[in-house]
Amino acid sequence: MAPPLAGDEEDEKARWCGLNMDVMEMILKPLPIADHISVSVVCKSWRLATSDIILPALRAPWLLGSHMDSASLNWGFYTSSNGGRSLGLEIPREFRSQWCCGSSKGWLMHLRQPRRRFREYEARLLNPITGATVELPSFPPTIIKSIISTSPFATDFMLAALCFELTNFDKYVIVYQPRHPRCKKILVDDAIDIMFHHGRLYVLTDSAEIWVCMFDPRWKVSFQYIPTLYEEEDRHPGSYWGKLVGCNDGVFVVYCSVTTGVEGQQLKVFKVKEWGLRGRRRRRAVEVNSLGGRTFFIGPFSDGVAISKMKSSSKLDIIKPDHIYYLAGSEYSLWAHCMQKGRSFRVEGFKPVDHILEWFIPDLEDRSSLMIVTPTHSRSLLLTIIIVVFAVTVRCMLGWLSI
Repeated sequence: MAPPLAGDEEDEKARWCGLNMDVMEMILKPLPIADHISVSVVCKSWRLATSDIILPALRAPWLLGSHMDSASLNWGFYTSSNGGRSLGLEIPREFRSQWCCGSSKGWLMHLRQPRRRFREYEARLLNPITGATVELPSFPPTIIKSIISTSPFATDFMLAALCFELTNFDKYVIVYQPRHPRCKKILVDDAIDIMFHHGRLYVLTDSAEIWVCMFDPRWKVSFQYIPTLYEEEDRHPGSYWGKLVGCNDGVFVVYCSVTTGVEGQQLKVFKVKEWGLRGRRRRRAVEVNSLGGRTFFIGPFSDGVAISKMKSSSKLDIIKPDHIYYLAGSEYSLWAHCMQKGRSFRVEGFKPVDHILEWFIPDLEDRSSLMIVTPTHSRSLLLTIIIVVFAVTVRCMLGWLSI
């Protein structure tokens, strides 16, 4: 095979795509996961060469972690399916001293302290795989969780942040849309979680009620109310936490009462169901005893995500279907709730390496923009291309000498 130095564009493309698979795997294997993702968008053969490394890492959400060092947060990514190994991917240095308050649809939201005192914090979105950033308006420093409705480059993009007041700790929701100059403040009593689903904002309250916010083109909001999950006589004593989880066919609520620590928690799952004629549809959350083969991942400031047909590929894989995974306790240990057995347990074989851990869901369905946006690890990717060219050239020269 001649090196790709001459000929028309189609012949050159064919030569690149026809590289020996064994040579490709040998060259690409030691590179970080971000470079594998970037290489995989070049062509089908390159994607096949990287699939053995990319696909196992994407079978379950990643974990975003940090040591909380005084000088730098050192955010990095780790696998969740086979014990928490490092993916060799870190966020850019300029973001390491900033607080991450959101992990949603492949993007992170970071807050940067303003230069002047008594000012709101500067906010930015970061795609840690491509290195792309999006500037946002200022936000209060009391954000508990931030989420996005879709890609920030889409026309229907919206961002919602769950915040609290410093004076009385009352919670409220801020919604931002680039087409409108001002953020919208939504007051919902005792909001504890938020989620976008099909363009609507769902707000879960501490009293186990759900408010659905719908936005029209004029930026006006209307509300739909979903009744309380629990009847008054069925409520559990103690403290509560609740999380919203969205999937293609509906909205779920994971609701938990903690009475005697993590081991004594009582966890229930509800699904929002609709009935009635169009225009008069009614909604209610109904308790379910199965996730339908799905796997739920929930965290403090990440999107609650349902992944379908999570099948174990090895004995080391700790992620199972029909389970709910979450991080709890002072040691940031990984816990799971088995829907079939109706009990929660600490996941063995998972060793957290950091003090702050949160889910990160890489969105790689459309990877075309990776070749447009400059990757964070562009030097490693450039080195990969140089090595590939060198390997092909050497191979051709050896073939020529043997003739």
